[in-house]
Amino acid sequence: VHGDLEKWQKLWSQNYKMTMSTAYKENLYKMFYRWHLPPARIARMFKNKLDKCWKYHQIPGSYYHMWWTCPEAKRYWTRIHTWLEKMIKRHLDFKPEVFLLGIVPEIYNKEMKYL
Repeated sequence: VHGDLEKWQKLWSQNYKMTMSTAYKENLYKMFYRWHLPPARIARMFKNKLDKCWKYHQIPGSYYHMWWTCPEAKRYWTRIHTWLEKMIKRHLDFKPEVFLLGIVPEIYNKEMKYL
């Protein structure tokens, strides 16, 4: 989400109310606040650490790479995407904002947003 504070507040309150699961809410906190420390950031903090992805070991492990573009992460999200499309019987955009932040386009009905 690029832009104004109102969008972030709406997104935060929407996702916060979505579930009572503390594990899911913890994940939301980690995504929104970038709580997770990827290898690239750790390497900047500690010079003796490598910046490479922990799973792929080829590319610097940025936040975006670790959660979305790493081949292991991509395989995981592809399976989730395929499963969801089979379940809802319609196309779902394969975008990080949908899967990582829960930003579901308005074209989807309310029930589908809570999957």
